[in-house]
Amino acid sequence: MRYFALAILLFVVGVYATTLKLDPRPYSPVVRVRTGDGFFMTLVQARAATEKACMEAADDFVGPLARVCPTCVVESVDCSRELAGIDKALAEGAEVPLYRVSAEGVNMALVGPPDLVRERCERIAAAIVAQGMKTAACVYPRPGAAPGGGEAVTK
Repeated sequence: MRYFALAILLFVVGVYATTLKLDPRPYSPVVRVRTGDGFFMTLVQARAATEKACMEAADDFVGPLARVCPTCVVESVDCSRELAGIDKALAEGAEVPLYRVSAEGVNMALVGPPDLVRERCERIAAAIVAQGMKTAACVYPRPGAAPGGGEAVTK
């Protein structure tokens, strides 16, 4: 009987231990979008404490996307604790060799037709401000970047 009680106690402790969230690292919402006119965008939003909050943040971006960009296709939505490559650089606000839209809590890299990508970047930054964000900027790529970097658009 004593071993049975010990087994039940260990089972309950094991169940409790599996429900604990011991990893304190936040989740980063990453959304990848392809447009009908040849642009690819990777959007990294501010980190979220829980996976649920991360998915809600990603859904807040993806939800209105169909209205704003009917030709856009969402390639992937991910909530990750470990970022690498361009995702990590965007999350940290680091310089990247791509055009990038930077706003509070959001960094977006753009890849597309070379003669159109700068104009699209600047249009996206202006649209973010028009939708109520205090400031947004199109940041030019560092290798061969335009002098002085991007222009901030403010209200």
